[in-house]
Order: sequence, then structure tokens, then C-alpha cells
Amino acid sequence: MQKTKTLCRLLLFFIMICLLSGCWDREELEDKAYVIGLGLDRSNDKDKIKITMLLANPEVGSLQGGGGSTEKPREIITFDANDFIAAKATANSIISRNISYELLRIFVVSEEFARDSSFATTFTDVLKDKEIRLNSYIAVSKEKASQYFVNNKPRMETRPHKYFQFMVSHGIENGLIPDSNLFRYFQTAERGSDLFLAMYTTAKRQKDPKLKREDEYTAGELNATGELDETQFIGSAVFKSGVMFATLTGQETRTVNILDDTTDIKDILINIPDPFSDNKKQFAARIMKTENNKIKMNLKGITPKIFITIPLQIEIMSNPSMVNFAKEKNQQIIKKHIANHIEKANIELLKKTQTKLKGIPYPLPVYSKKYFATIQEFKKFNWVKAYPRAEIDVKVDIIIVDYGNRTRNAKRLGE
Repeated sequence: MQKTKTLCRLLLFFIMICLLSGCWDREELEDKAYVIGLGLDRSNDKDKIKITMLLANPEVGSLQGGGGSTEKPREIITFDANDFIAAKATANSIISRNISYELLRIFVVSEEFARDSSFATTFTDVLKDKEIRLNSYIAVSKEKASQYFVNNKPRMETRPHKYFQFMVSHGIENGLIPDSNLFRYFQTAERGSDLFLAMYTTAKRQKDPKLKREDEYTAGELNATGELDETQFIGSAVFKSGVMFATLTGQETRTVNILDDTTDIKDILINIPDPFSDNKKQFAARIMKTENNKIKMNLKGITPKIFITIPLQIEIMSNPSMVNFAKEKNQQIIKKHIANHIEKANIELLKKTQTKLKGIPYPLPVYSKKYFATIQEFKKFNWVKAYPRAEIDVKVDIIIVDYGNRTRNAKRLGE
């Protein structure tokens, strides 16, 4: 009996020891310096790259810090290094806290470096660091990444991790920028049959830009004034085999996002020319994509044929011509007009991808695999060479769920 009690006490003792050992590798929040953004530039030394680290102070704005901390919310350092993995140790000669990539949210690559043929091999180091998550985003800046982070000074959101989280997520939802995470980048580069789109950004506004439609701009071209941050996220940088070679506007990026079922777009607000107006008025509409596109292909013969049907729901937000949409005739006119407008935008973009880009800016070849009996047949088809000569037919299936409100006493056209 005594031996049993002693054995139970020893067992209980060892269990308590095991529970206490769970804290042996604990780390304090204030002991780490978290890199939220990592900038990559081409160095003057051909064997090195220029690294810029955007470091966030986790105590600023947190409950632990009490909201009244006098410490800076961020710190930016730039230096030359062989790669951005070993650069963490170099940065510790400047930063007192331990550098960590665990909360790394975005990579900002200068356009100059992104167009360099050496970029693809340099950027593969991302896969070698366990702290870097593949859901981090990659963006291309017009200027050097080191200048971009310094000039990026948000007024409403001082915490850098929140700022990039809001800007990127909202930009993807409304379609103005692509969902360019690291997983998509490496997956596209591995397939080799389509192009990759990275979000396009700048913190330096263009002088006297031309006035365009609300989504036809690229980063830096929107002429906004007032007390605001100069940083703009709009449009996309086009990559082939991991290297940038072209750009797309916000409108073209939106069109690609509608074609791409893997992009999580919520709803899109756009202006469409009013068919009932003689003075080029436009009405506002909300485009909602609730279903996947229907794609059929005929890949036999010299000229591949691709048929794409895009189902969309439309909500009309304004009515500048004050047309009575209670009439069936006016409903049919506006429905056909919206479908033709969206179809035209899709056809123009796809022609540009066939003639200028010579590639597909979303994973369309993945849908064709079911038309081939084996992987060898799919590879032999060679989408890179077949796509520029393909015939593509786009049809937009419109359902107008709301025609909007109209003023009762206003003069109405079409009556």
C-alpha cells in the first residue's frame, strides 16, 4: 500500500514538472521587432540587394501600451545585404530587439528591380525562411522601395500592419488590385502557362495627371487633393516567368478579377454610359459576382475556341436621365446596354493579352485539363503558343436585382 502511494506521488510530481516545462521557450512581445513590410531594391553592388525593413512597435495603440505611449509606431532601416534572410542578423546591429518576419504582411519591390532578370532567382529565398508565410502579399512600387516606405505616412491609421491590411483587403474586394500573395506568385511561375499580376502602388503622386474614368488610372495618376496620404494602390504589374514586363490599369485589373474565379471580389462600383442620355451622362452601378464563370473549350484544330459566360448581378445606383424603369421596354434597353458594355471591356482586354502580353493573366489553362486524356497531351498542346491564336467569345449573363430609386415629381424620359 505504501509503495502504491509513493508511486502515485512520483507520478503526480512528474506530471507537474511536464506542465511547467511548457513555458521554457516563451517569448515576450516587447523582446521582438516585427517586420511588417519588406522592401527590395537593386543595389549598386551587383552581388547584393538593398533591403528596407518597416518595423512596427506592437505596444503603440495596444491595450498593453495603454494608448498613451510616446514611442514611435514604426521604424524604417535600409542597408545592402546578400539576401533578406541573413539580413535579420545584420539589422540587429542597429535594432535592439530581435528581428522577426512572423508578422510580415507585404513585400514591396521597386519596378526597376522587378524588371531585372535576376529578380526571380533572388526572390525564391522567400521559400527558405519558415517565418515568412505564403499568404503575404507582393506589390510593385514605381519608385524605390526604400523611398516608398519613407514617403508612406498614413494619417488615419498610424499602425503599419493595420494600414496595409485595410488597403490590400479593400482593394482586392473592389477589384482595383489583384490578389497577389506569394502562393499565387510561385504557383503561377511553376505552371509557366499563364501570367501573374502583382498589385501596383506608389507613394509619389504624378504631376498634373490626365483626368480619366474612375477605374482607368494606375498608381500615382489619381489627382486627389486635401489632407491625405499620397500612397495609391491601383492597377497591376504583369509578371512572366517571375519577372515584370508590363502594367495594367485599374479597369483592366478589375476585368481580370471578374474573369478569375479564384479572386475573392465582393462587389464593384463603376460608372456606365447612360443609353438614355444625349450629353454623355453616366449612371452608377454595383456589380456583384455570386457565381463562377461557365467556360467551354474546343481545343481541336489549329485555332482553339474558348467560350466564356460571366453571370453577374447588377444594382443600378443612380438614374441621371430619370427614366421610368417600371416599363419593361426601358428595363430591356438598360440590361442589354450593361451587358454590351461589360462584354466590350472583356474583349478589349483579352485581345490585348493575346497581342501585347502574349499570355493569360489568370489561370485559364487549368480549366482546359479536363479536355485532355493525359498530362503529356496537355503539355504538348502548349498554351503559351496556342493562346495568342485562340478565338475567344465572351457573353455576359445579366440579372438586374434593383433599378434604384427615382424622384416621383421629376420629369421622366421614355414616357
